Amino acid sequence: MPSPIAHTAIGYVIFRLYQRGFSRKGQRWIRPVARPLMVIISLSILPDLDSVAGILMGDFGRYHNTWTHSLIVGLGVALVIGSLVWLIRHSGFTRWFILALLCYELHIIMDFFTVGRGVKAFWPFSLERFASPVPVFYGLHWSYGWLSMRHLLTLVSEVGFVALAGIIVFLYLNRKGRIPRSTGD
Repeated sequence: MPSPIAHTAIGYVIFRLYQRGFSRKGQRWIRPVARPLMVIISLSILPDLDSVAGILMGDFGRYHNTWTHSLIVGLGVALVIGSLVWLIRHSGFTRWFILALLCYELHIIMDFFTVGRGVKAFWPFSLERFASPVPVFYGLHWSYGWLSMRHLLTLVSEVGFVALAGIIVFLYLNRKGRIPRSTGD
């Protein structure tokens, strides 16, 4: 699995692409978006919640990357998030449904492209694990221990991934004219 670094980076990218919808007219963007940013990043790492059971039970591999790493569960989570926002605000279902779906499903897709045992992408309908024949991420391997030097490869590849994602978002937002330009005064 990719580390929380890569999953958090994807959440931040999604947030930046949707950021305009969270700012309020006449206000600085930091205050109105702090909460949505934290929610979006949390949704990006939510599928790894199953790792808590593995850590508590002393068998990380038995619990991690199982039912929470299902595209079907991601759809259910997105429906719940969208519905909660609609119940609270009486609007925003579609926006938050899409955001939650993107965050959750991209986590699973990233894990699909990671060296390892694959994901149960269609649980509960199938217990089969699916893995990419061409891995993109080396990933963390907890069997090596928490402080393994092998995790350095993961860190290096994910820092590169984060840099690439940041450049793409910057270029996209700059092309759309969403990044304020200095007037030189």
